[in-house]
Amino acid sequence: MKPINVLIVDDNQDSLEIISSFIGELDDYRILDVCNNGEELVDRVMKNKVDVLIADIQMPKKNGMEAIKECLHFQPHLSVIFVTGYEEFAVEAFSISAVDYILKPLEKFRLFQALEKAKSHIERTDNEDMKVTEKRLTVRSNSSTFYIPFDDIIFIEKSGKKCIIYTDKKTIETYENISEIHQQLNESFYRTHRSYVVNLKKLSHITPKNETYFAYFHNHDKYAHISKLKINEVQDLLA
Repeated sequence: MKPINVLIVDDNQDSLEIISSFIGELDDYRILDVCNNGEELVDRVMKNKVDVLIADIQMPKKNGMEAIKECLHFQPHLSVIFVTGYEEFAVEAFSISAVDYILKPLEKFRLFQALEKAKSHIERTDNEDMKVTEKRLTVRSNSSTFYIPFDDIIFIEKSGKKCIIYTDKKTIETYENISEIHQQLNESFYRTHRSYVVNLKKLSHITPKNETYFAYFHNHDKYAHISKLKINEVQDLLA
């Protein structure tokens, strides 16, 4: 895992030095910057990739709670650890999903405990983002398992006992059922015909042909079929 970037904010110089010293003992964390007030805090978070924010609450210019709420608008996954001498803000801190709330005087083991919580939060968020941005279709073909990004799939055709998956670069044949394949896919894919599942984002134009319709795709010479029972739904979805 790459080093976790930490920003420390406190108007007390002794606190900054203590926190910096403790974090300096850990290999997984890198102190990106330190600052002394809420306005500097917002500025640093806007200009840098901050993973973990360690902040006091009562500070000049803008208190830590106000500044962090502002930061969460443009960096919602920020892991926040409060280190403060005021226990009355704990409920508000956890209402904005703070990772931990530590009362001064700061003890090393409590800071390390909070940083481990922050690391877990970061890993969990990264995994969730990966699931969202890199969705893949999993199919077996011969003795191999293929993981095909959704965005690469143009359409899927049922041909006899096989399904042929047409992608931007190649075709993959599988004996898996077209209905089960369709269930793995997202709302960009539509069952246009009993033998076809189409990626609507790839579709360029539709041409009528006798009792059916042909669906053509950008930069691809193959076409799929759309049944006359589904053509209105397809056109509505595209509109």
